[in-house]
Amino acid sequence: MRAKPSFSDEVKAELANVDPAKPCCQEAELAAMVEALARTGDAAPLTLRIPRNAVARKVVHLAKLAGGRVETVRKGSTEKRPTYRLRLTRPAGRGSADACCARAILRGSFLARGVLGNPANAYHLEMAVPDGGALLAAGAARAGVGLKRTRRRGRSVYYLKGAEAISRMLGLMGANRAVMRYEHDRILRDMRSQANRRANSETANLDKRLRAALQQRAAVRRLKARDRRLQSLPPALRDVAELRLAHPRASLRELAELSALSKSAVANRLRRLVAQANRNGLID
Repeated sequence: MRAKPSFSDEVKAELANVDPAKPCCQEAELAAMVEALARTGDAAPLTLRIPRNAVARKVVHLAKLAGGRVETVRKGSTEKRPTYRLRLTRPAGRGSADACCARAILRGSFLARGVLGNPANAYHLEMAVPDGGALLAAGAARAGVGLKRTRRRGRSVYYLKGAEAISRMLGLMGANRAVMRYEHDRILRDMRSQANRRANSETANLDKRLRAALQQRAAVRRLKARDRRLQSLPPALRDVAELRLAHPRASLRELAELSALSKSAVANRLRRLVAQANRNGLID
């Protein structure tokens, strides 16, 4: 049974069908893919190992458009999916300094080495390239994309975090369907997070309210054990004390409605009851 494509696979399938119209953009995208896929020290013609059919087709297509030459294409296999080995003599051009070529460089780099987390789970995009990734770094800077850089297993890893930054980069690369999907999943994730925070807050408030109610009831019981009719208390406190004993789980608002008092008045009298019990050493 074929595994469901990852979100990265879906984005790459869309980007593989984005056809740069200008020759400079064709050169820039191909140069970025070669920079990311070629092994260090390879001499011409280059040997590229490509794990996706759509990306391999894009390399062949761009090479033909840009004046390069693909000598051989061999299909191998791995445990997970087929791989493709291309021997490529690439053209000398690497695009222009225009913004369109910067976008093409981002697209080519992502096609070759990009990984994008599903927005339902994480906001993370990265591209791991050899030899420092100078072309990718320059393209990102021209496009105004704030890629961060780290080193991992001898490669330069350029990455983005944050929903807005990643969504913008997807749009710059031309992955318009992916932007819509990304925004949809991001909104759902944010809604779930807000619902969870609200539920956690409500649970915490309920726990706090119940702890306070139990403390108040314990204070009243100990005061009553000392004076069964609570005759030593002022009538205002005595009435609220009896009300708390009769309704141990009621909220302040519910007690206020039962007593025809304000919520703040009930809270103040309950605090005085607890303080009275504390002064008398009746609560631990």
